[in-house]
Amino acid sequence: MIDIRAMAVEDIDRILSLEARTPEAPHWDRAAFERFLVEPDTEDVRHAALVATHGHDLIGFAIARQVLDICELESIVIAENVRRMGIGKALLRAVTTWCLAHGAVRIELEVRAGNENAIRFYQKAGLIKEGLRRDYYRDPDEHAVLMGKGLDSGLWAVENFPQKTD
Repeated sequence: MIDIRAMAVEDIDRILSLEARTPEAPHWDRAAFERFLVEPDTEDVRHAALVATHGHDLIGFAIARQVLDICELESIVIAENVRRMGIGKALLRAVTTWCLAHGAVRIELEVRAGNENAIRFYQKAGLIKEGLRRDYYRDPDEHAVLMGKGLDSGLWAVENFPQKTD
């Protein structure tokens, strides 16, 4: 059974390890994760940090920040050995549920232009390519595809986004 829960400071070592094994992930350092977890929410800015676990194994995580009524998905990372098992969908659904609960009307993200699997994943979830940021990513240098979707249409085909995955 896959569980999704709030990220804790104690998870950071395992998150950094997963991130290091995932070249397409944005590579934050420990301090960035710690700041994200302890940064207080305000009326205008809220933070969500979630992890997916299977038993004691951390197999994925998602980071989002909501500014006013726009939620920016900062990162979803899934361990390579458990991809295409619904974990990314479950994390995206959890982030979307969180966004809606806090009054977001839209979700946006950037994704590496060369990460075709992620782009297809987000398109299946209903996000639309909306632009390009040239030379946005480093190591390796790459453009970012801007994607977004209004949240007024609900939870994006709820049947495709299970809360828990076997």
